[in-house]
Amino acid sequence: MSPKIAVLPLNYLCLKVISNQLIYALADEEGKHYETVNRYLSGATHEVLQDLLQIILSSVNLDASIRFNCLEVLLREDVRKLDTGIFPRFYWNDILRIISQKGKRLQHLNLKGVWVRDYPEILSKLIRHLRCLKTLVIPHMADDDVIDTILSLKKLTVLDICGEASYTVGGIRKLKSDTIRVLDIGDFGKLDLCQEEISGYELVAELIEHLPNLSSLRIYSFTGSALLLLYKNNPNFKTKLKYLHDTGTTLDIMEGIINLCPNLESIHMDGPSPGVLEKLTKLKKLNCLKLTKANMEELLRYLRESGSQLQVLKLNHNKNFSLDMSELCLHLPNLQTLECFQMKLTFSNSGAYFMSLQNVELLYCDMTDHLLRYILTNAPFLKRIVVGCVVNMTDGDIFRLCAECDFGCLEELWFSCARSLTVTSVELLMGHCPKLNVVGQLSGWDVHQEELDYLRAVIAATNTDLTLLPVGAGCP
Repeated sequence: MSPKIAVLPLNYLCLKVISNQLIYALADEEGKHYETVNRYLSGATHEVLQDLLQIILSSVNLDASIRFNCLEVLLREDVRKLDTGIFPRFYWNDILRIISQKGKRLQHLNLKGVWVRDYPEILSKLIRHLRCLKTLVIPHMADDDVIDTILSLKKLTVLDICGEASYTVGGIRKLKSDTIRVLDIGDFGKLDLCQEEISGYELVAELIEHLPNLSSLRIYSFTGSALLLLYKNNPNFKTKLKYLHDTGTTLDIMEGIINLCPNLESIHMDGPSPGVLEKLTKLKKLNCLKLTKANMEELLRYLRESGSQLQVLKLNHNKNFSLDMSELCLHLPNLQTLECFQMKLTFSNSGAYFMSLQNVELLYCDMTDHLLRYILTNAPFLKRIVVGCVVNMTDGDIFRLCAECDFGCLEELWFSCARSLTVTSVELLMGHCPKLNVVGQLSGWDVHQEELDYLRAVIAATNTDLTLLPVGAGCP
């Protein structure tokens, strides 16, 4: 049986009650209760204020004026973390002003959802006041003046300035820091960082040199070319990169990656050249591999030699090759996460088991129900499975699966298009899986609204911790 809903922690219940009271008190546009609320919260710790801000600002269905009032009252100088959430345009200027006045000890600021690209001077002034920042998330907003101001942040470790920002090559060249470890910059699939002509991997190579402790360069998709340039200039140069994304990786680029990134743990390669994948054996710390449009035969040769070190494998866009899942079983004994998108999947050995597999996503793949059954029965510790392909299983098939397997670890099961499964399968899964708390997407099953309403009533009456995703537009 699905698990029972545990009693919510007292601190969470208190936060919900207080946040509801605050929303009610601060909904008054005239601000009659501001002073009363300030006095009431004067003894609250900064952790309590942070949690209240998180609950209220992330409530997308709450009117923006109420969320703004709560931000104005709850943001105190000792608050350390703030995610603003989404606000309409006419609030942006005032939000920056409030943060500048009251957020001087912020260590984490995420302005995603507040499009302040039109206020670079105010944004720069704001950053100048936030000397304690360790994480700054301002996608699409930075220009040269903002980058100049970022240089004053001596504790910054995470910086997100990705997207269609307004900085120039000169501005990026000024970005130097010994503390930044994670940088989000550029756009997926775009070679150039700026609108100027020479702002591609050459500029990224300079960035890597200027950020000696950088461990993750995210979003930018041509990091390998930058590393090759650095390798040619100085073969002894070493980076601290643990993650990178590269497109069109050649053997020369792979040589640069291997020599400059001895600590690499995760890599995403899009369209690698022949021979590149077999070179991955030289990356001894690699545990996460994502490949797009890669040669599967080369991948299997790599897996046969070094597959035991992989915990995460993500494969995209290759229906020209039938990937044998039982081969993955044999060569990836420690695999925990497997994701396949637009792949052709088969299996040949029903006796091979995924003894470590916990998370599976199969989206738009050419596969059979036999393969799905193989995964469900041969992955004893499976926690989550998402299938975005047509599933032709019947209630009888689900019954037989439940009879054969205990599914003792299964927490989430998502079949997006399973027209032969009815409410009977939902009830079977509810009764059989002791940890199951999500079943979906029922809009693609043969489940009707009245049946769903009845099941939800049973779930509520029995205090069962199970979410059934709503019935909506079905699959084609």
